[in-house]
Amino acid sequence: MPLSPKSSGPSVNMIVSPSRRLRIYGAIAILALVATYIHARQRWNESPFEYARDYYESVTNYFGGPVFNNTLYSEGNAHLVNQYYNSSNPCANFPDTDGIQLVMKTGATEVFDRIPTHLLTTLKCLPDFLIFSDMEQQVGPYHIYDALAEFEESAKAHNSDFDLYRDQKECPVSQKSCVDAKRDGQKAWNLDKYKFLPMMEQTWRMRPGRDWYIFAEADTYLFWANIIHWLKKESRLSSREKLYLGSRSFIGGTPFAHGGSGYILSGTLLKHLIEYHPGMVKQYNVKGAHECCGDLMLAQALEEYENVKIRQIWPMINGEKPSTLPYGPGHWCEPIFSMHHMNAEEISSVWQFEQTRKTDRTLLIKDLYEGLIKPKMQVSRQNWDNLSDDVCYLNPDPEAQQRADGHLRERKKNEDEMNEVEKDAWKSAEHCAKVCESQDVPDEDEWDLHGIITRKEDEPGTANDTERAEDTSPSDAAAREEWKKSLNEKKKNRSCFQYRWHEEICCTAKSFKLGAPKAAPEDNNPNAKWVSGWHLKGINDWIDAMGECKKPAWKSPD
Repeated sequence: MPLSPKSSGPSVNMIVSPSRRLRIYGAIAILALVATYIHARQRWNESPFEYARDYYESVTNYFGGPVFNNTLYSEGNAHLVNQYYNSSNPCANFPDTDGIQLVMKTGATEVFDRIPTHLLTTLKCLPDFLIFSDMEQQVGPYHIYDALAEFEESAKAHNSDFDLYRDQKECPVSQKSCVDAKRDGQKAWNLDKYKFLPMMEQTWRMRPGRDWYIFAEADTYLFWANIIHWLKKESRLSSREKLYLGSRSFIGGTPFAHGGSGYILSGTLLKHLIEYHPGMVKQYNVKGAHECCGDLMLAQALEEYENVKIRQIWPMINGEKPSTLPYGPGHWCEPIFSMHHMNAEEISSVWQFEQTRKTDRTLLIKDLYEGLIKPKMQVSRQNWDNLSDDVCYLNPDPEAQQRADGHLRERKKNEDEMNEVEKDAWKSAEHCAKVCESQDVPDEDEWDLHGIITRKEDEPGTANDTERAEDTSPSDAAAREEWKKSLNEKKKNRSCFQYRWHEEICCTAKSFKLGAPKAAPEDNNPNAKWVSGWHLKGINDWIDAMGECKKPAWKSPD
């Protein structure tokens, strides 16, 4: 049988017709679609938020950490804060607190309401801090020390102020449950005053030798960058001196640093107070039964034993919070160190504001207004108290005046000093609003300079305009500059920024504050409602006249 010749091309059996090739490709495509469907269905069943999660991961990978929408961001503060909140490294810009000790005071009835937010914000950037209460407790890995643990039994035994202290130890459930059942918050206040001096003694024993000791309450927020910069650089104070710094208050003529605002002791002063006067704490433990307040007793002890009085650094150390700060003269270019009466949400918001600012320059009081308050300002609010009470206008009827609160009667303006607008201010919220409006300074194009009224842009020109232009001289320009300065001074000296009307009482304020809501009246009495208003033109005129703060207005202790 003859051999067939060897072929160098493809075998006839390997040749596939075009129609068969299309069938093979179609089968492969169908298998690919089925596989894709099975894979996609499995992912769809994982979570309805899968897309959001993938988007979040893509964004965080891009920015290098957890990134969220900045909930403080708005059109009104876009120039101050970033639109996104990168929380990957919250302590990156936290100052060096070497040599500085924070001591926070709280109470067993409020520990779990107040302390966790601090632990999630500023305290997580501090290498060390002490928390004292009126009961030993634990919050996660953080220990709360009992400031009264060494208090003499004889001094506690027959003192009703310690009823809460004893009740807390006997409470078999959470402290909040026991307190809510009894509804007696005054007992916590009565007990609080005994913590101050024992806390000083324990602080020195546990953390001796620090340069500065900063004491704060659980509802106090501290601006660490400002405090550290001032203590270490700006103040030129020495911790080797005996110094007691804070916001000065008075009780019975005795000056003391308000505890809620926070206060600062130099290490030298604390050392002398504790080491050189061993019987001092026991003496004041007994004295506490006859005094109102622990911060007052601390001031008394410092003066009695060390001849040291408080040195004022208000308004940097402050007892207000963003919604109650009296923005305006004296509260604008000043740096802020502390705020008081801060709830957990407010503490978190201010921390977030610090974290998302577009600059690391010194934080001023004006920054709090522009970043947190200004976006919320409006012409008026119903059922709202903006805390206006500097000058009041009351219904002249004797019975109406008698019904008014005493402190409002004390602030009423004498009738012989009132203008016609002020005499009618008590009649309604609309009349009240006119008091601030009456102080308006006309804008430049509305004024008559030397009898010449500026022509409006939409008015036709006249021959007189040409004559006026020809008569313009350097002396006219100088006069106009003087006139502008005069306008600015009038804007700066404004004494009415906002008003509040309630029960036929109109009160105005020499600063601007946001305030807080009030309950709506239960009846339909129109006089019972609370109406607050802000004269935004006057506020903005004052801000424009002030201009930019050229440098922080640091407070020197006095």
